[in-house]
Amino acid sequence: MTDETTDPTEGDDAPAAETAVAPASTAAVEPAAEPVPWWRRPTFERYYAPLFIPIIAVLGIVIMVLNLSRLFLSAHGHIPVVVGAIITGAILFGASAISNSSRLRSSSMSLLTIGFVLLIISGGWLVLGHSQVKNANGGTLAPSGPCAGNIDVTALPSIKFTPTSFSVKTGVYCVTLTDADGSHTLDFDNPATLFPGLQVAATGEKAHGRIFLGSADDYTYFCAIPGHRAAGMVGAVHVTGPTLTLEQAEAAAGSSGGGSSGASGASGASGASGASGASGSTG
Repeated sequence: MTDETTDPTEGDDAPAAETAVAPASTAAVEPAAEPVPWWRRPTFERYYAPLFIPIIAVLGIVIMVLNLSRLFLSAHGHIPVVVGAIITGAILFGASAISNSSRLRSSSMSLLTIGFVLLIISGGWLVLGHSQVKNANGGTLAPSGPCAGNIDVTALPSIKFTPTSFSVKTGVYCVTLTDADGSHTLDFDNPATLFPGLQVAATGEKAHGRIFLGSADDYTYFCAIPGHRAAGMVGAVHVTGPTLTLEQAEAAAGSSGGGSSGASGASGASGASGASGASGSTG
């Protein structure tokens, strides 16, 4: 008797042998690199940023200073002063907000900064006309012509004018500046006077010009040499009377025969001087 060992896997009814399938090898896919902004590229950071950033910063400071100067030089009325106050408050508020902006994103801070810069620039352009010197007649008076009287001012060594006040009627006047010592000028704040400004530089020197005082007001005159006005070299002309145009004032001065400023000046004829120091004022 022979023992036969049969393989249970053999035969028609034997289950099919399972075949192990190895997983297909796949290559690792790297994510696409994000584009680097141009301002973060090594070439820009190494070469261009150190060159252009200081220039841009200086230009920005200059633009802001110029526009802020326009705001504070434009105080001929109430509107420019209000605009300047609003912009100054906005700058202070923005500085406080940015200094406490630890939670703000960089984009938000950039928008705030750009907004403040645009606000200042727009304010400066808004009051540009107010900050410019205005001259109703587009020039200054010629040194020669009819005068209703004379205004004589002397520059003293003590950096003072004498006299420091005048009272006159509206009209055109001859102005004489006499130098007692040093170098001095005589200028008026109000450009409507059409006064060209006078300057002397030697003891005894005289300078002559004409001034148009067309409306009742107080007109301030001063020395424009740096530090002289602050030291007290300033005075005022108190003007009363009806408002006149330049043509009316010159016609009235010519018909009254009050005097004329020629090439040699107007130092000769002075009218009666009042208690306030007016020279040659007409009633």
